[in-house]
Amino acid sequence: MGKFSVDSKMKELLRNPQTADILEKWCPGTKENPSMKLVGAMTLRKVLAFPESAELAVHLEEMDAELKAVE
Repeated sequence: MGKFSVDSKMKELLRNPQTADILEKWCPGTKENPSMKLVGAMTLRKVLAFPESAELAVHLEEMDAELKAVE
């Protein structure tokens, strides 16, 4: 099991090039979005719980598997 998952904090995911690319794949523009600083202390799971993220939330398990595969 990798050290990343949907329970990782957004700032950790955005700092790592591989996990940032996964976020970018699922939600294009994430890496350049200045609003991501506002949710840096939140986990990806928590961010996906917002109503604005409903489209992405259905892919939670897929995203989690991709993040966990990162070494």
